[in-house]
Amino acid sequence: MASPHPLEPPTNHIDSATPTTLSAERQPRSIPTPTPSSFPKSRYYTGPPSPTSSPYNTPPPPNPQTLIGHVPPRSIIRIERDYTHSASHVPQFYSAFPLELDKRVSPTECTEVVNDVNEMLVKANSPLWAGLDNAAAVFSLWVWPLVGGSHYERCMDKLTDQIAKTNTELLNPRGLHLIHPAHSAFLFLEIEYY
Repeated sequence: MASPHPLEPPTNHIDSATPTTLSAERQPRSIPTPTPSSFPKSRYYTGPPSPTSSPYNTPPPPNPQTLIGHVPPRSIIRIERDYTHSASHVPQFYSAFPLELDKRVSPTECTEVVNDVNEMLVKANSPLWAGLDNAAAVFSLWVWPLVGGSHYERCMDKLTDQIAKTNTELLNPRGLHLIHPAHSAFLFLEIEYY
């Protein structure tokens, strides 16, 4: 007997109208519904938060520095990438104040934090420094990147230090934690809300 063509339906003579005739191992399996996770959902901005069913506009927990990194945050706030101001290869973020941070951080402080991150990203993505780094690498037979590193790497190290300082001095005592934008491929800034 020849095997059927791959595009033809199988000829197994089981009546499709009676699913009870299928054996137990061939019964369709039910897919379990996922249970809600204890981790927060990161969502895009959809308007001001609801005052009753939202973790926002609440005072920070007592001693929030002990919670950060040990328990999951109640929510994650995203600050979107801004594609309008600079060249597309330089990541920049909107400096508009998210309403979810209303009672934790002032609009001025939030704008300063975002502008500091934006400024460091502009410095890191400088075409002049990229050209100088490449020229130094070629002329040193690719030893310079191993010894001196690149300008981009040095700026990313400074950005990491700057974010750590901002978290320690400004955000962590207020129950917030800024995550390095490299963790989201520079698509948005994430602020964990405890």
